[in-house]
Amino acid sequence: MKTALNHKLRAGICFNLKRDIDSDSDEEYDEIETIEFLQKRLEYLGFEVLLAEQDQDLFSKLNSNKLDFVLNIAEGKGKTRSRESQVPCLLEWLNIPYYGSDPAALALTLDKWLNYVVLKNSSIPVPKMFTISDLQQLQSLAIPFDGRKYIIKPRWEGSSKGIFDDSVISSIDKCRDKVNFILTQYHQPALVEEFVENEEITVGLCGNQELEILGMMKISQNQQKKTFVYSIENKRDWQARIKYERAEEVIADKTLKLLRQYAMAAFKVLGLADVARIDFRVDNLGVPKIIDVNPLPGLSPRYSDLMLISKLHNKKFVDVVDKILNISLKRNNIHTS
Repeated sequence: MKTALNHKLRAGICFNLKRDIDSDSDEEYDEIETIEFLQKRLEYLGFEVLLAEQDQDLFSKLNSNKLDFVLNIAEGKGKTRSRESQVPCLLEWLNIPYYGSDPAALALTLDKWLNYVVLKNSSIPVPKMFTISDLQQLQSLAIPFDGRKYIIKPRWEGSSKGIFDDSVISSIDKCRDKVNFILTQYHQPALVEEFVENEEITVGLCGNQELEILGMMKISQNQQKKTFVYSIENKRDWQARIKYERAEEVIADKTLKLLRQYAMAAFKVLGLADVARIDFRVDNLGVPKIIDVNPLPGLSPRYSDLMLISKLHNKKFVDVVDKILNISLKRNNIHTS
């Protein structure tokens, strides 16, 4: 057990800094304002703070600074499906306690196909899904195009990268075009996922042995359209395009109960830690199906979904972040007072 009574506790923040705003290459990365906000929260908890961007000097920074704890929000470098595991693997190698889920959970959830397989086999509702590595494989799959809609997305991207307003299709020709776009532009398999028409809801939760729902948020479009997708275009222009509502006030109690149940079940089945945000679409029977699991939810005080959930539930975002950090510190047996 490490405490502030023994010595001044030192924490690092590992991150990727957003620099390219003209493409989606840095879409998952963080603004400097977010890093500075988190630095202040750690200092409030009693830490000296080292900022450690994921670059060629990261190993030496971590290895030479004798850190007691790392707040890791790094999304990783490159385009591989294991990129979110890069920094946690390094921290485990150096035996430095850190915030958030471990490398195995991060790699599993980033790969949406593997995430789907695990949840489906755990009897947690998910939309039907196909993974496609080349166009010939698309021809051989018996995907029924009988008026059903599908959404085409990259297999291992986050922050709605590769998901656009026109990503929902209902014909084999459109499917082929969108799959080919993913294969050539994102250099990874494409997913053809059953499109669930009704409400999109994201659930924030935290904890470890005991889990707590931070809040649930319904996401829809200001100008109602028949097909709504929380696309990259919508996320970038969220203040003008998107309507956020407290789900507990607008969703049926039966569905709310299932949202809590499935979010907590997924958190445990996937072996997550400290915090997560889990995204659902609700089908015509009121059953929520998981469409994405985010074990590294954004912590921006300006635009993150967790911030919006906090605001809708009359919670100060700084208090929510402090709560999550304290949950992680407790799991790592670190006491700041």
